[in-house]
Amino acid sequence: MNPACKGVFVTGTDTEVGKTFVSAALLAGLRARGLDIGYCKPMSTDGVEQGGRLVSPDALWVADACSLSDPPQLLNPFCLAHALCPLAAARLEDVELSWDQLVFQARAGLSRHHAYICEGVGGVLVPLLPGRTALDLMAELGLDVVVAARPGLGTINHTLLTMQAVRERSLNLLGFIFSGQEEHEERGAKHALNSQLITEFSGVPFLGELPWLEIPNASDLDRAVREHIDLGPVLAACT
Repeated sequence: MNPACKGVFVTGTDTEVGKTFVSAALLAGLRARGLDIGYCKPMSTDGVEQGGRLVSPDALWVADACSLSDPPQLLNPFCLAHALCPLAAARLEDVELSWDQLVFQARAGLSRHHAYICEGVGGVLVPLLPGRTALDLMAELGLDVVVAARPGLGTINHTLLTMQAVRERSLNLLGFIFSGQEEHEERGAKHALNSQLITEFSGVPFLGELPWLEIPNASDLDRAVREHIDLGPVLAACT
């Protein structure tokens, strides 16, 4: 654990559930309130080449949406080419990385700002290295946790399982946020019941549901947070 590191780790119930969108929204909301907040996605796959190295498209999207100036190597210290879990991609690409090296790179990415929004890769038990999962990295960094989840069918089971795994490592759960919503989906009673049941069975607060935004900028994201998200617990973790 890095006791000097402040901020929030955004994990998800699965891949493609809106972790990047939630991370960008929280980042924009905090920065709009005058906080010195950075962003880091310590490990990723499906990279694109930029400046002679692979970089996560997610990290580049957040940097563009929130007008970040940090270099790619700090936004996304380690990236692999194939769209697989990190351990599978590393084995396919014949890449070896030690745990100490990964932790060092992750902490280096969390070194320039007062606090951070740190985005995970996939779900909490995604293999990063032999014998190590995303949850191990979360525990090593010791940040408070926000869970990004889909709002629709299946989310109760996936979200409760994710929360159970996080709690088993004694990490502090700030709450969960619904995202991953498509433009055509209808918000309403079904989503509300899902969030109520997750809180009922876990005791973890529901922080809100982000609306669908086509090509958001920092102002759009901040507005969405102000209108739909309880930012209080995240704000407290970053100050």
